[in-house]
Amino acid sequence: MKIRVRDIAAKAGVSPATVSNALNGRPGVSRENTRHILKLAEEMGYVATKPQKTAPERNYVRLVMFKRHGLVVMDTQFFMELVESIERECQAEGHELMITHIHIAHDTDYRERIRAICAEECAGILLLGTEMYTEDLELFAHSQSPVVALDNLFRHEQVHAVVMNNYDAGYQATNALYLAGHRRIGHMTSQVEFSNMRYRRKGYEAAMRERGLSVSDDCIWRVTPTLDGAYRDMLAHLDSGRVPQTAFFAGNDIIAVGCMRAFAEKGYGIPTDISLIGMDDLSICQFCTPPLSTIRVFRQEMGVTAVRTLLGLIGRLNYCTLKTELSVTLVERGSVAAIPAQG
Repeated sequence: MKIRVRDIAAKAGVSPATVSNALNGRPGVSRENTRHILKLAEEMGYVATKPQKTAPERNYVRLVMFKRHGLVVMDTQFFMELVESIERECQAEGHELMITHIHIAHDTDYRERIRAICAEECAGILLLGTEMYTEDLELFAHSQSPVVALDNLFRHEQVHAVVMNNYDAGYQATNALYLAGHRRIGHMTSQVEFSNMRYRRKGYEAAMRERGLSVSDDCIWRVTPTLDGAYRDMLAHLDSGRVPQTAFFAGNDIIAVGCMRAFAEKGYGIPTDISLIGMDDLSICQFCTPPLSTIRVFRQEMGVTAVRTLLGLIGRLNYCTLKTELSVTLVERGSVAAIPAQG
């Protein structure tokens, strides 16, 4: 059996990162611990997978947290858990995680910073692409290290990608509302265009068509994808005289919760008047009144898959790109009411 860094770490009672530093002669480990780790590695039959002299330069993964506007990529539970899972998996594989934040609306030198990142030779680059457009991805086209895009499918671009199945999320939620008897089903989506929301809408539209329901402009309710923004924008929609459908699929839980507050202020009950399904399964869903039904996204598994794809598979894929979509599942709580089928 191949001995890995994490095996030595378990035996030594230290972190995989400490073992990696000791094996590669990097600073931060005492001489006594280094000697102990090297001895254990020899006794266990550990064989380095890279030449010792090149490991210190390449033995890290860079995570680029890319923002266009920062309305989606924020310090929310979704992204915190995603980053934590990436960091844990990197450590388990004996790699340090280095995180870089790039906000093109604020960082005037972002092109120079990206060029510097692309010139590095590291174990690989994980590119958080939630807010990215195709032209942003092109800035990383000449990277000297392998690149995996995360949280954006980039279906037509030549880049490896790991993302949740956004299309299926929209389809599942809409179909669940149909099976609950609803025929007037709307979709609350982001005013700010980004890939994940676009595919969620495609799934919603596909389920509507399959069930023989039309999708008009009146079915689509656009709001700012923040709690306060969704609340304010939904209030504006309702004040303008728009009449809500009996059920909605919200593009994410943050939008759903913001709009729930607006509905409540205008006298609409959830789910007595309006049924609602969100997406992401954030903790906030369980503290709503009623608790919010939602589409669960396996964000920790997404982070693990991205790291393992980057470190274990990319070097073997010379002529193709890998698009990995993780499944999603419906979590039923109290925000959907079954009603007599409307026809």
